[in-house]
Amino acid sequence: MTFKQSTTEKSTCFIHKLLSNREQKIANRELELLNVAEKIMIHEGFSGFTMDKLVADCNYSKGTVYNHFANKEDLFCALSIEGMRFLISLMQRSLNIQGTLREKCLGLFYSQRLHSQIHPTSFLCVLMAKTPAVLERASKARLEHQIILEQETTALVDKLLSTAITSGDINENRKQHEESLCFALWSMSFGSNALLINAAEAKAVSRLDTNNALLFNINALLDGIGWKPLSSECDYQQSWLRIGNEVFSKEVSALQE
Repeated sequence: MTFKQSTTEKSTCFIHKLLSNREQKIANRELELLNVAEKIMIHEGFSGFTMDKLVADCNYSKGTVYNHFANKEDLFCALSIEGMRFLISLMQRSLNIQGTLREKCLGLFYSQRLHSQIHPTSFLCVLMAKTPAVLERASKARLEHQIILEQETTALVDKLLSTAITSGDINENRKQHEESLCFALWSMSFGSNALLINAAEAKAVSRLDTNNALLFNINALLDGIGWKPLSSECDYQQSWLRIGNEVFSKEVSALQE
């Protein structure tokens, strides 16, 4: 037996559809504005960015731009949020690779590396969004959304670490330091990528084979905490290449063009 939709139900569905289309249009416009803002920052840096420059470079009025962002600090927070959304989508894909838990961890590192290369400005906005200026002036809703996404990224790493400890790939004695391990993984990855994209001329960076510098740091850290198989027992260079070819081929190809 099927049920016929009442006139009221049809009207409600129509209204919901209109609202959904309107919301999607607003979301698309906001992404467009963030892309324009990111291009300005790439050429002029964070300090050189102003809302007036955004208005001048986009196809919308000043009022429309300010309907989306209360000020430039609010925009920095929005850019950080979009960056984290992008990163989370990459991280989720990387966890589906076929391989050991340590190779899945490599996938998480690969995800952040791609984020730093494809969207370097939103990558750095993760820290920019934590400065007092942004925390004081960004909208409460965006700051709360940012916290939710931070918790989501942390949860993905926590779950992988917990699984590795439970399975015996990491010694169970590390369980009591799980939060510290999560921070160690994030800080090493973020710091390494930030230096690789922003300090290429520094002696400590310029003398490196930058294609392998991050993987070297990863293996040194994971070997240090005893995550098996150790790098002496497995060719993680091949694993790194496989992750790029099998999981992120589209992104890697775009970067190489």
